[in-house]
Amino acid sequence: MSSKRNQLKKREVRQSVALAEATYDLSRDERRIIYLVAIQCAENEAPGQESFNITDYEIKVSDYQKIFGIELNEASRDLRGAIKSIYDKSVKIHDPDESTKNEKSIEEFRWVIGKKSLPKRGSWQVTLNPLVVPHLTSLANSIKYPIQQIVGLQNNYQYRLYDLLMAELNDNNKGNRTIDVEWLRDVFCLGKSYELYANIKKRIIEPAIKQINSSTPLNIKYVENKEKRKVVSWTFKYTFKN
Repeated sequence: MSSKRNQLKKREVRQSVALAEATYDLSRDERRIIYLVAIQCAENEAPGQESFNITDYEIKVSDYQKIFGIELNEASRDLRGAIKSIYDKSVKIHDPDESTKNEKSIEEFRWVIGKKSLPKRGSWQVTLNPLVVPHLTSLANSIKYPIQQIVGLQNNYQYRLYDLLMAELNDNNKGNRTIDVEWLRDVFCLGKSYELYANIKKRIIEPAIKQINSSTPLNIKYVENKEKRKVVSWTFKYTFKN
């Protein structure tokens, strides 16, 4: 059992920087579905191919359970609910090549276009939107890591911050990234409860850094950058632990 679990956790997640920096709002369990689909996308990609026609992916409840270390009935409940809700979710990706000084070019599309329960197999089938697939395969060259690195993270904000930092990790396993507060509000789809900076710091940034430092290979430190007395951005400096 433990050998199978360890093999599953070593499977690699990949995604494009554009997807990491996209605007979307997913729950923890919805984001986990994308991670599991991303693993299969990377493993099924044929070298050198320009198009990718396979968009049906099977997610086993038992795999979900083993990877994220939860009880089987909890995995079944979480997966069922997330597959139902992600069907209505979309993602917005900024295309700088088609943008002007006054207006951004935004491409919006749904994550999935189909779903099917497979109770005899203890699985769900998800039909990924073909527009998402390149961001998990051919364009996914900068962000890649075994899924075991993020299984200890607790919500989508923590997953997203981890991905944003991994996008700027250099060959020496060190990174330095500055993130604007207003930009993060936008791409994380933060609501009115996060209009106050103090709420973002207390509910998102500090818990995310604490959890990432305690449960992933990254060790992060950050500083707040101010204009007059207002915090406008954070600079994160991080490295892989020895």
